[in-house]
Amino acid sequence: MKTIHFYGGLILSVAICLVYYSCNKNTTSKVNVKCVNYSTGGAVSSANVKLYAPVKTASGGTVTADVKAEGTTDGNGVVSFTFKLPAIFNIQAVKTSDSLAGTGIVTLEEGKTVESTVQMKRQ
Repeated sequence: MKTIHFYGGLILSVAICLVYYSCNKNTTSKVNVKCVNYSTGGAVSSANVKLYAPVKTASGGTVTADVKAEGTTDGNGVVSFTFKLPAIFNIQAVKTSDSLAGTGIVTLEEGKTVESTVQMKRQ
């Protein structure tokens, strides 16, 4: 009878641990977007970067209406964003003073940091 209680308690303990750790896993998703000049390969600082989900219009086109995050690249050409859940976003990077622009797509992963590079060209 002691053996049954021991194994029953052991199984219950393992089940509680599995439920606890599966419920408390890190769902935070982070992305580091690096902007580089297509011609030179150098970092593009002070670029405005938007992460957005495109919205379809009634006429069948798409617009950049649902911006989820926006920031400016640092001296290394990098800007970082953190989200509570994974997602897929379009990236739009613009540096008007140098007439540079670039786009991309990033897939955020649960509990991970994702790196994405956007090559910016003269417009």
